[in-house]
Amino acid sequence: MESKFDYIITEESNIRDYLLSFHLSKSKVYKLFLDKKVLVNDSNVNENYVLKENDKLTICVDEEIDFKCQNGKLDILYEDPYYLIINKPRGLIIYDDSKDKINTLSNLVANYYKEKGLNLNIRFCHRLDKETTGVIVLCKDILCHSYMNYYISTHDIRREYRLLAQGKFDKKVGRFNLPIGRDRHINNKMVISKTGQEAITNYEVIKEFKGYTYLKAILETGRTHQIRLHFSNSGHPLLGDTLYGGNTHYMANLALHSYKISFYHPIYKKIIDVSCNPPKEFLRLIRS
Repeated sequence: MESKFDYIITEESNIRDYLLSFHLSKSKVYKLFLDKKVLVNDSNVNENYVLKENDKLTICVDEEIDFKCQNGKLDILYEDPYYLIINKPRGLIIYDDSKDKINTLSNLVANYYKEKGLNLNIRFCHRLDKETTGVIVLCKDILCHSYMNYYISTHDIRREYRLLAQGKFDKKVGRFNLPIGRDRHINNKMVISKTGQEAITNYEVIKEFKGYTYLKAILETGRTHQIRLHFSNSGHPLLGDTLYGGNTHYMANLALHSYKISFYHPIYKKIIDVSCNPPKEFLRLIRS
């Protein structure tokens, strides 16, 4: 089924250059024109067309909802025709390798799209662990999705986390720069490894309590279990993180929350800044 996305042009530009500015691949741009999926003011154009201010560019895409629909409540933090930003609950994975399964966040988004009459693929821009809560971003269209993928890979999108870690920190502001690889002996576990991928986490202490500390962390990279492993390696595992040595004395669940994301909206030409507070059990410990 065909869906259409409209973009109002704000300055003169060659249409091919405009599409490439979203870091869409040259082959995808070529195919859009080949399949006559690019319209300006509702008329087909070729890749040499020069866009003018206030032109309406339309991209047509043939796609459909690609996960099973499952009824469930979504906590929507922000939505426009191009982005959907959700407060992810604890205990849900983003998606399963098999799209035929249920009980994932993608299934809930699929149901939401169906109710809204949106025939779109589910496009997450980043991932959160099953037990991590908080802000997560989806793109509805191929241009913004390509744009977000590129700038997340270059670390130009700011992602801030809040966490509770065991013990007190000698340094109130710090930086972990330790490469991460997969544990060859334990499935779904990561290790610090000289041959691993670069992983950088910046942190700042917000408040200290007896036995644990409340911090914010800013990611420069986005490796699997990055925050959890970096803090565990420093001798300060996250509360509730039994996989990496954290205890459950203060909190039974993982004390990690995706608190805020900030990025430049390529269509609206402004900064989108979305945040949400941690869950109640987390807040109870920082208000005590």
